[in-house]
Formats: sequence, C-alpha cells, structure tokens
Amino acid sequence: MLTLIQGPLAELRNRPLGPQVAQAAALRPGYRDHAIDLSDPRIDDPMEEVRDHGIKGANAYHTPTAPYHQPIKGSTPDLLLRRPLIDRLIGVNERLAEYGLELWVFDGWRPIAVQNYFHDHWMPDRLRALRPDWDSARIASETERYWARGADGAIDPLSPPPHATGSAVDLTIRQIDGPELFMGTIFDDVSEASNTDALETDPADLAFSHREARANRRLLYWLMVEAGFANNPTEWWHFSKGDQMWARISGEAAAYYSTAPLP
Repeated sequence: MLTLIQGPLAELRNRPLGPQVAQAAALRPGYRDHAIDLSDPRIDDPMEEVRDHGIKGANAYHTPTAPYHQPIKGSTPDLLLRRPLIDRLIGVNERLAEYGLELWVFDGWRPIAVQNYFHDHWMPDRLRALRPDWDSARIASETERYWARGADGAIDPLSPPPHATGSAVDLTIRQIDGPELFMGTIFDDVSEASNTDALETDPADLAFSHREARANRRLLYWLMVEAGFANNPTEWWHFSKGDQMWARISGEAAAYYSTAPLP
C-alpha cells in the first residue's frame, strides 16, 4: 500500500533539477569519444539478472507494450546488468520500500540487433514521416539524441552503445506490485517532453498532473544520482554508472565498462 510520501523522499520531490540536468545536457555531446580504461579490473564485473535479486521489471522490447505494441525482433526477455549496479538498485529499493514504492526496470543490457533497428530504421523512418522538410543531416542528428548508433558486426570496445555495456538501465518507480508513478510521458517517448527537466518551469497555469510528474521525475533522478548513477538528460528513465556517458557527465577521466561479458 502506498503511504504518504514525507520526510527525505518528500524533500527529493521538491528539489529542482535545472542546473544539474542543464550541465549534463551541455556535456553529453560527443560522449562516445570519451576514454575507456580497458585495463580497469572492473571491466570484467559480471552480468546478472536483476529479477534474481528482487528488482522487478519486464523487458519493454520483448513485451507488447506502448509505444511499440509488439516484441522487437532480436530482443531478449532478460534484464541483465553488471552486479555492482544491481547492488545499488537494491539500495534504492530499500529507500522506497518504506513508502510502498519500488523500482520497475524496462531495459538493461540490449542486443545490438535491437540497437541497430531503432537507430538505423525505426527512428529515422518515424522522423521522415513526421518532418518531411528535414534533410538527412537533421534526421541523423535528431536520431542520435535518443538512439545511440549500434555496430555493423563487432562492437568497437572503445565506443560501445551504452546499453551494450551492461551498465545502463531504463527504469521508473511504481507502487509495490501496482501502477507506475506518473512521469508525464510513457517510456521511450522520443520527444523533448521526455527531457528530464522538461517540466521544471513553474508557470501559474502548470496543471496538477504536470506538477505531480515533475515531483516524480525529481524523486527518481535524485534517488538514482545519490546512488552514484548519471542520468541521460534527454530521457528521464535512463541512468548509467561506469560507461562513457556516466564518465563524461560525472567529470571522470575515463569510463571503466566496455562491451558486457554475457553470462
């Protein structure tokens, strides 16, 4: 049962995001060129199924849910992450449990076939239909805001897509065994409405539903950041630790995760 959100979690719901997310958005371009230390021993951290550790979820690319309504070819039912990240998610869940809340995972490690499909076909085709006036360069630029390029064959160990590292996770908060908290958009709504700070303005007519979504995005963001993750500023649901985006946004000299060692 959901209990009144008060105390430390209420404070997180009221803590603005603006400066932190704006800084991340400024740092994000070119993150795939950030250094990866292939000699770091953490690069071999094992991959495990998050649901084996009490973290709940369902792979959004393998289930017929919005916005795709069908499984994506090449997808997996698994929700795999590096074990140290799972331990941190367990800690976040412990903070939420007192309030009748828990994390819900949409995606972890992602097969390269799925990454290629969305980057090379689904997103460009969608943009061409919606914006026939855009040239190919604009289509490519907008695609890269939401879908990292995949790989033609072997993944470059010095520039892997974030989800190929096993250190990026897409997730939200829900009531325990109940509905997800309202975040203002569905998962994978590839538009500016999904920017983490899209609701941070506070005009006099901001609807109650938008205020609730803003508070819930803040809660998710601060819980995950306090657990050591970095957020992709174009996607309120995407967090990572140890990959290139995390390193670039966090000011680290190098990432320490490359292509995931699959079990």
